[in-house]
This record gives sequence, C-alpha cells and structure tokens, in this order.
Amino acid sequence: MLFLLLALLSSSVLALVLKYLNTSSPYGVYLVNYITCTLLAFGAMDPRTLFRGDFTPCWLGAVTGLIYLASLAANGASIHKNGAILSSVFTRLGVLVPILVSVVLFGERPTLVQGLGIALAVAAAVGMNGLPGRESRPAGGAGVSLVLLVLTLVLNGTADAMSKVFAQLGRRQDDGLFMFYIFLFAGLATLVLLVRQHRPLTRRDVLFGVAAGVPNFLSSRLLLAALTRLPAFLVYPCYSVGVILVISAASFFLFRERLNRRQLGAAGMILGALVLMNL
Repeated sequence: MLFLLLALLSSSVLALVLKYLNTSSPYGVYLVNYITCTLLAFGAMDPRTLFRGDFTPCWLGAVTGLIYLASLAANGASIHKNGAILSSVFTRLGVLVPILVSVVLFGERPTLVQGLGIALAVAAAVGMNGLPGRESRPAGGAGVSLVLLVLTLVLNGTADAMSKVFAQLGRRQDDGLFMFYIFLFAGLATLVLLVRQHRPLTRRDVLFGVAAGVPNFLSSRLLLAALTRLPAFLVYPCYSVGVILVISAASFFLFRERLNRRQLGAAGMILGALVLMNL
C-alpha cells in the first residue's frame, strides 16, 4: 500500500506541473520529460545493462512507450474537437480497461463490496469533471467525435494496463529495464514529431520537462511496484481517484481553488469508494 500512496502522490505532482503548462506545442516538454525519465530509469537499474537474456522488457516497453505517446496525442485531439470536459470524462473512464484486463486475463476477482467501491470510484471520477454539455465543446465545433472519445478511453486505459501485463509476464529483476524502454521509445517517437514540426527546444521546455520527468518516472516505477503486490482492481481505482483527491486538496491550499457542490459530493464519493475497496 505504501508504494501505491507514493505513486499517487508523485502522479499528483506531475498533474499539477502539467496543469500550468500552457503551450500550443507541448512536444518539447514531453521530449525533455521522456529524456529525464530515461536517464533516471537507467541510473536506477542494477546492473546497468540493456539486455538480461529476456526480450520481454524491450518489446513490451517499446509497445508501451508508443501507446503512452498515442494516448497523449489522442487526448489532445479530442480536447480540440470535443472540449476539455467531455475528453476528461472519457480519460477517467479509461480506468475500466486495466480493471477488465486484470479480471478477464489474469483471473483477479473483487468481492461484491470491492466491486461496489470500484463502481463508486468510477462514478466519482466522472462526477468530479462534471457531466458534459454544450458549453464544454469548443466554439464553432461541428459536433462530437465519438471515434476520438473512444480512442482516448482505450489508449489511456491500455497505457495504464501495460504495467499490469508486465507485472504478470516479466521478471521482477527486469522492472527497471521495462521502465527504461518505455521512456526511451516514447522519447524517440516524440523526437520524430518535434522534428516534423521544425520547432527547437526552449528553456521553458527544458524547465517544465525536467519538472514533469522526475514525478513521471517515480509514479510509473512505484505503480509497477504496487501492481506486483496488490490486485489491479484495487490499485487502479485507488490510484485514479486518489490523484483526483490530492490534486483537489493541493489546488485549494496552494491556489485557493474552491470546489463546487458537485465536486464536494464527488470527493465524498471518492472517500467512500476508497473505504469499500479496502474492506
């Protein structure tokens, strides 16, 4: 449970950094972020070797890294087409994917009470963003793109689920190597996109990239550690709603952002869901 708590705290710091990243082309920040994560992952490996007799960390890390970047791109495109609120709702619903993967593929079974907690957590995560309405769509939009919304849900959920897949298929001594290849291939793919845009890196990209990279690496590494000790149907909902709760508290105390009644109700649901999932 300690790894899970530390993972959601690290992810909350990452979310707060990205929340105040205001740029029309974030790929410079993403590139520095992935470079930072790659260096940290390599530094944390013991021994520092890129192959240990098993190709699983390499190929699964490469696939996961590309999915990471694809989920970012899909989310950005969905926000542009469908608006931030509707896109955020489907991003939160992505937590259903790793839960289904753990239940269907790996035979994990929550109890009835834990199942109620999972349902309550998903409802609270969606409720925290609010129900989408016309005002949530960009002005002049031509309607909702269901394809982009589904891609956002599936890709975000699949990116999360890959850690559970490796926790089942990979060796524990290769956890750090898996993280290294995730960030390496995500960084290489981001570099290709940045070169296509003909956009140089700025000091701001480097500053925000490093600030995002450290908590990004910690949250990914700690989440994988949590998944090797706890069932995925418990880890992912707790992780998702826990991040929402921490960000909401941090926004109130640091930036004096107040929650409305709906968000306060969702926060109460989150606390109830956490209790149910841990019974």
